[in-house]
Amino acid sequence: MDVWTTRNLLPCSGTPSLALFRSDHDVLCSGYGYQPCIVDDLDNIDRDFAGAMEWALKEITRIQEAARSGEPIVKPRWPLIILRTPKGFSGPKELHGEFVEGSYRSHQVPLPEAKTDETELKLLQAWLSSYRPQELFCVGDDKDTPDGAPVRDLLEVVPEGDKRLGMRKEAYAAYQPLKVPKWMDFGVQKGTQASCMKTIAELLKQVIEE
Repeated sequence: MDVWTTRNLLPCSGTPSLALFRSDHDVLCSGYGYQPCIVDDLDNIDRDFAGAMEWALKEITRIQEAARSGEPIVKPRWPLIILRTPKGFSGPKELHGEFVEGSYRSHQVPLPEAKTDETELKLLQAWLSSYRPQELFCVGDDKDTPDGAPVRDLLEVVPEGDKRLGMRKEAYAAYQPLKVPKWMDFGVQKGTQASCMKTIAELLKQVIEE
């Protein structure tokens, strides 16, 4: 099962004219051999996403059971979830009269003056509080659990033993470490200027060659 966003399909230009329509996503991903399911109900995004996940897991199970029964589906169409949300979704919507959500302003640091600007600080607090961290982490409620640890309800759903991803041979058997050159050799001398993109490109070029 894969989860894509619209930005996986398009350049991050923020230009509405480049956005693919819903039907275009269906056709494109169907052509790739997937069963696409688009999640885009912004007012009920969690419920929409949960429904898509449930559908995808049922489809995966159906394909697996067919294969294990000795009558596999020829070229099965695996489920694909496409999450379509505005850029910066769930963050600040506006700042100082300018749109943030859905624009380039949501990139990197949308509230750059939060340390000194009271308005930006309040927006930051509201943004982080919207994730309801108190429902996910312990904060003085459980004497047996340190502050900041996940709540018991979360820990109870973590698989045990070899059911954990890191314990599955399939997750690491094909791993081969990269031959990485000494990064210090690509350092830029103090007092000089260099493009960070070109500098890291030289490092990556050598990684690929080796």
